[in-house]
Amino acid sequence: MNTAATSWKIDAFVDGELDLAGQLEIEERMQQDESLRSRIESLRALRETVRDKAERHAAPAALRERMTTMLDAARRESSAPAATAPRRSTLAQTLGRWLAWRPLVAATAFVALLSVALNVTLQAWNQERLMDEAVASHARSTLGQHLVDVASSDHHTVKPFLSARLGFSPPVRELPLPGSVFLGGRVDYLDGRPVAALVYRQGEHIVNSFIWPDTGGDSKPVLASERGFLVAHWVQGGMRHCVISDVNRDEFHRLVEAVRSVSAAG
Repeated sequence: MNTAATSWKIDAFVDGELDLAGQLEIEERMQQDESLRSRIESLRALRETVRDKAERHAAPAALRERMTTMLDAARRESSAPAATAPRRSTLAQTLGRWLAWRPLVAATAFVALLSVALNVTLQAWNQERLMDEAVASHARSTLGQHLVDVASSDHHTVKPFLSARLGFSPPVRELPLPGSVFLGGRVDYLDGRPVAALVYRQGEHIVNSFIWPDTGGDSKPVLASERGFLVAHWVQGGMRHCVISDVNRDEFHRLVEAVRSVSAAG
């Protein structure tokens, strides 16, 4: 692999844009190449710094209302019959005349609109990247020999092990589901940070339940399908949860509700 190709793949790996095979390839190389691992960790640290320190500004309500009004007016003009409609300005011309009288407002409006667009895009991109990383981690754990760091069905054994290595105490419980077996836990990495991975066997299927601190408010599970796996993530009690498995959809819904139930119990 030449230098250009390596740089492109490393950047794509850090951004979560590689396919599953590419992610697994880079992760395998990281285990053997200290300089590559250091470079990737530096890029991840830079990404986290930018994401945590960059300023974000919400668009003012008055600006959103003004833009909505102008868009509605433009739609009405564009739908009017051509034979009876007077000569009309395009939306761009309308905005141009409005902004020409308000140069300072124009700059502020542009920054605000750009900020809103970027925030929405980044949130969607972060969620998609998180799903990709969860799938890669799940596949890596099931295909390799590193399913758990501590193999035990006793949460009194697993929870202290993880808490001592993570700096936070994840909720650890067996799942109240028929056919569910708690296999243990391991320390894993998602989104550039260490997370707890609780591993269950549901019938013939492996379930990974990832947990890490999150300062956001509680949210309902968001479900997605990625490369044949079902993934759900949500925030509950100051923790973000991400559950992934290849069970059928009905059983996956029961899994997610079981994880939410035991997490609420602490």
